Amino acid sequence: ASVDPEYGRRHCDLFLDLPSKRDYPDYYVIIRQPIAMKTIRRNVKAHRYANVTDFHRDWKLMFDNARTYNEEGSMVYDDACVLQRALEATLSEKTGENFTTPMGTQSPLPAAFSAALQQSAASGTSVAPISPGATFASNGVASPTAPVPADMHVRPPGFGGTPNGTSGH
Repeated sequence: ASVDPEYGRRHCDLFLDLPSKRDYPDYYVIIRQPIAMKTIRRNVKAHRYANVTDFHRDWKLMFDNARTYNEEGSMVYDDACVLQRALEATLSEKTGENFTTPMGTQSPLPAAFSAALQQSAASGTSVAPISPGATFASNGVASPTAPVPADMHVRPPGFGGTPNGTSGH
């Protein structure tokens, strides 16, 4: 299990489930394609991944979402980086392909959208979600198209069990 040595908590806990729509309504305005570890697990069980690249793409989306929504240096942002490194090292080792992709700082929201969010919050109106093609990161995409190996673990180190009740990726 990948555990934060400072706090004794698992890095994955905040990624198991989607953030609460009640507690984080702006998450669903900012993040157009929300995804959580339980969603990825369901996709694996339903054989929805044609290959390792598709499997990796969903994990990368989840980590990018976390870095887009959360500030650099926050616990969630840092956990996304730790988990992405662990997952990509495992995928690279198991497949013999390079799955390492850039993660760095996500670009801030465009100023116009940021202003619209502030105005929306002040007036109580809603802002249209970001289109599916929009991106706020320079994402490198791995190219291997090999099938997901039968012995590939569905989870990075630390996954499993029950979340601690908090959310916010």
